[in-house]
This record gives sequence, structure tokens and C-alpha cells, in this order.
Amino acid sequence: MSMTIVGAKIALEGVIAKTEKSIEREVAYLKELADDRAALTHIEQLQEDGEPFPSDNPYGSYSEWKDGIEKEIKISQNSLDRIEIEKAELMAFNYFMENAPEE
Repeated sequence: MSMTIVGAKIALEGVIAKTEKSIEREVAYLKELADDRAALTHIEQLQEDGEPFPSDNPYGSYSEWKDGIEKEIKISQNSLDRIEIEKAELMAFNYFMENAPEE
């Protein structure tokens, strides 16, 4: 079954809306990334200063705590990388929507 240009445009309307909504989360990921990097710096400073590990901390050690924060940093960075690809996809979708003939 062959798809028509009109059919493709109709199908892409939902994809475009979903992609735009995903891109809107970029600022939240940037804030989360900044917070996580600041937390990692703080943890490293505590460790360098020889501060005893807080007894009320749910992590078992500084290393475990740092590993958890580093994972969060990687997740945020991966999300931001995905958003960059979505921005390119959105440009292509919009170009197609505006320029593909409906005949």
C-alpha cells in the first residue's frame, strides 16, 4: 500500500506535535543537568575536605553517591542529545509540510 503526500502530512501532524512537546522539555533538562553538576562538585569538595559521610544519607558512601549523580548527568545529557536530533527532525517535517505538493 502506497502512502500519498496528503496521507503523510496527516500522519506527520501528530508526530510534529509530539516532537514539539518533547523539545519544550529542554530547559528542564538543562536545569537538572546544572543542578546535578553542582551537586557532584559539592560531593567532591566534601570528600576532598575529609568531611565524614553524612549518616542520614541514603547512599552508602561518597563513591556510591557520586556514581548516582554521574548517572543522572548522563541521563540528562542523553536527553539533551536526543532533543538536538528532534530539532533537526522537526525542521525536516516542517519543510516537508510546507513544500511537498499535495497532488
